[in-house]
Amino acid sequence: MPTIISNDNEATGQLERLAAEAGQPIIYPERLLHGRVRDLLATTSLFVAGELTTLLGLEPFFEREVSELSSGEQQLVSVGYALASLPPSLFLENPFLFLDQVRKRRLVDLLSEMERRFSCRIYYSVTDQADLDQIMFEQAARGDIYDEMRAVEHRYPMQTRYALDVSRLRLAAGERVVLVGANGSGKSTLLRLLLGVERPLYGKVKRRGRKNYLPAHPALAPQVDSQPGTFASQKQRLFERLDWSDDAYYFDEPTAGLTDAQRQRFVETLIEQPMKLVVMATHDDFLIRHATRVLYLVQGEIAFDGPAATFLEQSRLYGWD
Repeated sequence: MPTIISNDNEATGQLERLAAEAGQPIIYPERLLHGRVRDLLATTSLFVAGELTTLLGLEPFFEREVSELSSGEQQLVSVGYALASLPPSLFLENPFLFLDQVRKRRLVDLLSEMERRFSCRIYYSVTDQADLDQIMFEQAARGDIYDEMRAVEHRYPMQTRYALDVSRLRLAAGERVVLVGANGSGKSTLLRLLLGVERPLYGKVKRRGRKNYLPAHPALAPQVDSQPGTFASQKQRLFERLDWSDDAYYFDEPTAGLTDAQRQRFVETLIEQPMKLVVMATHDDFLIRHATRVLYLVQGEIAFDGPAATFLEQSRLYGWD
């Protein structure tokens, strides 16, 4: 069985000590890989790459560039890349950080399977996140329309399936919108199109107002200071730097890796800005409960668009004990 280390105050540095004793590096969730999935997994051989691909369920992404994948898919590739060299031990910090609930549960079982099949001792840390109490808030009236999509179809080069297919979407001031869905469902693609980072293959996207964006990986954001710090501390400094003077804010997995106190403060800050448009891609039930609107994406299509309370009432994956 893998050794689990909780990222509480008493365990700080424990994973680092164990890795140093074994002479092995720690695989951090913010590590960014570049290149094709196939090439990254085939560092030892194509044979090993094929088996890792099957084990981790990466067949649909085998020939794709890592940069085209969601944060959760990139994290699975990172685990496979670390295991591809057949190390005697593996040290993972927060390997579930960007994964949806289903893939998170599957990876817990897979880590035990990896130990057995690859003769690799696995140690990993987790940041425990509690089911925090609801914070009372009043829903603000909708204001100006800041984002609008019409007949948008978008896919990545050499891909036959559309990453996003949206017939009509309007986002307005006063809304806290969460983008929910499995890894690879199109949440990050939707954010990139709303921000103008990418242009849709077909259709139109209209953008208004001043916008601000914080990515899932702090490494992709402008440097906060010269002290790298932990993943959570880097994200926290990015949040603290926001002055909330813009009209619309976009976050990719904002609470992933944060402590419960940091999650609580983040939501409190959102509630203190009732007339901003806030759009967040997330798997965090706590954020969903404090949204005014949920967009649930399935294979690039919006399968649900409505109030958070209705979504949580109907969902069989989110909001359940």
